[in-house]
Amino acid sequence: MRTATWLAAVLTLAACRDMPPSSRANPIAFNALAATPSPVVQATTAAILAPLPVSPGREVPAPWRGLTIDSIADFPAVLAAVKAHRARPMVRVVMDPGTHPADYVDAITRLRSRAYILAEPIDSTAMRALSLNGVRRRMREFVTAMAGQVDYWEIGNEINGEWVGSNPAEINAKVQAAYDEVNAAGGRTMVTLNFWSGPDCYAKPWETTLYYPRTMAKSLRQGIDVVSLSLYETACNPVQRPSALQLANTFNRLGPMFPNARLAMGEVGAQRIEDGLPADPTLAEKKRVARTYYGMQQELANRVGPRFVGGYFWWYYVQDAVPRARPETLWPTLDALFVGM
Repeated sequence: MRTATWLAAVLTLAACRDMPPSSRANPIAFNALAATPSPVVQATTAAILAPLPVSPGREVPAPWRGLTIDSIADFPAVLAAVKAHRARPMVRVVMDPGTHPADYVDAITRLRSRAYILAEPIDSTAMRALSLNGVRRRMREFVTAMAGQVDYWEIGNEINGEWVGSNPAEINAKVQAAYDEVNAAGGRTMVTLNFWSGPDCYAKPWETTLYYPRTMAKSLRQGIDVVSLSLYETACNPVQRPSALQLANTFNRLGPMFPNARLAMGEVGAQRIEDGLPADPTLAEKKRVARTYYGMQQELANRVGPRFVGGYFWWYYVQDAVPRARPETLWPTLDALFVGM
């Protein structure tokens, strides 16, 4: 995900304009869920599933019920929230710049018996700061240390974004280097593109969702195991709210470009002040966004076909759902959506 510094002021104004008044200046109210025994907690305690097999190369069944962990600072609370879900999630673990495999090995090991693992050693904005050799070294370091512990490796996130690099040649060389390291170790790869509904979403022509893949080497596109779409409504001016039909049409046009890849939704979420918006979203807005996109699963599967595996890796899981009984928690909503998929 890009950082706040990359969002233009015009997007802030547009987002403010399109937000309902209640979401612009609404103080967070204390949720009774944190003060009383939670019916959600009681219902899920008895429904926690048995541990998963942890063998290397295990199958990851569809649909993928995605969530993103961008911090393990309070890992016991993160693990408790993940373990309590009534349907098995797929956890996308983002490794911060400057970190090392030793910082995450224990967390990955403990999550692996309770969730499927998608690891991202280099996030979108972090890739720009690394040299080609830096990308290669970092991927090799993580892949070597976590061999057999990660189900899929995200080798490039939001690669058709100008915050990732100055041009496609620069970005694609880094994606190729990351791919080579994972492929040499026998791992499975995923690459993520931004979904852009139109030219109001991006600054340079090469950022177009369906144009960018044509800049990638054919051999790379043929080798990638999963291609996904990252989608934020407020990343565009005016805000984008694509239908399931629009997303399905994009997936169906991407499919021939990545002939051996599964298709998935990447990051989704309700953006915040830290992303350049004038106010954090209300719980109601978070629920709307989550229900909109996770709720598209069946229609997308019907329109795209068996190559579509789900996803929807909610970026703000730690902020919005950990601890799961926190005030204004999104955890019950995500849990219900996982079950509904």
